[in-house]
Amino acid sequence: MTTMQQQFQFYIQIFFLLSVMCLISACETDNLLNIDAETLEIALKADTQMLNIGDTTTIIATVYSGDASALDFIWKVSNGRIVGDGNSVVYVAPESAGTNTITLEVTDGNVSDRQDIRIEVGIGHAIIATPNRYWQGNTFTQTLSFSLKVDEIFRENIKLRYEILQDTARAGAFLSITINSISVVQDRTIGAVQPNEPQMIGDEIDVSSVITAPGNYELSLTLEIVNVMEDAWLLRKLTIIGVEGTLTEIR
Repeated sequence: MTTMQQQFQFYIQIFFLLSVMCLISACETDNLLNIDAETLEIALKADTQMLNIGDTTTIIATVYSGDASALDFIWKVSNGRIVGDGNSVVYVAPESAGTNTITLEVTDGNVSDRQDIRIEVGIGHAIIATPNRYWQGNTFTQTLSFSLKVDEIFRENIKLRYEILQDTARAGAFLSITINSISVVQDRTIGAVQPNEPQMIGDEIDVSSVITAPGNYELSLTLEIVNVMEDAWLLRKLTIIGVEGTLTEIR
C-alpha cells in the first residue's frame, strides 16, 4: 500500500470516528431534551405555616420544567379554603384548630406532579375553661352559670364552643344558653336514648351579637332533662374564641 493510500485510509477512519461521536452527542442532546420535556416538579412555600383560626397565608408554587404555556393548577384542602388560582393562592384557615393539608397537582397535559404542604392552625386568642361540673340531678331544669370577664376582643366573629358529656343519662335533653339573659341557644336537642356508652356532644355558636365589647357578662347553660339522674350530664369544656379574659363559675 502506498503512502498516499495509507493517508487516505487514515482520513477515512478519522471521518468515521467524528461521525460516530456527532451521532452520540446528538442522541444525548435529544435524550436530555426529552427528559426536560417529560419532567415536572413542584415546590410549595407559604408565608407562614402557623396560623390562628380564621387567619390567612399566601402559598406560592414554583414549577420546574413542563410546558409552561399549558400548566393547569388544581388546589385541594383537607380543611379551610383556597382563594384564587394559578401558582399563587391565599389559604384561609378554618374555624377549628388542627393540622391541615393543602395539596397542589400541576399538569401540562403530558406529565404531572403533586405536592403537599401542612399548615398548623391554633385557637389563638381565647378563654378556655374546663369546669368538669355536673348539672345536679334533683330537678328537671338545671342551670350552670359563669361570670365572664372579657378584657380584650381580637376578632369580629366571636365563637362559643362547648363540650358536654352524656354520662349516665339514658335519654336526651334540651340545652339553652344565655349571655346576660339574651338567648344564643334555645332548646337544642342533645344526647341519645339508651346509648351504649357515654356520648360527647360538642358544638360552636357565634355570639358576636352579644359579646360586643370588653366587660362583664353572665353566661348560663340550662338543661331541660327528660330523666333526672344524679351525675348524668357533665360540662367538660367551654371555649370562647376571639377574646381574652377569665371565666369563673357562679355558685
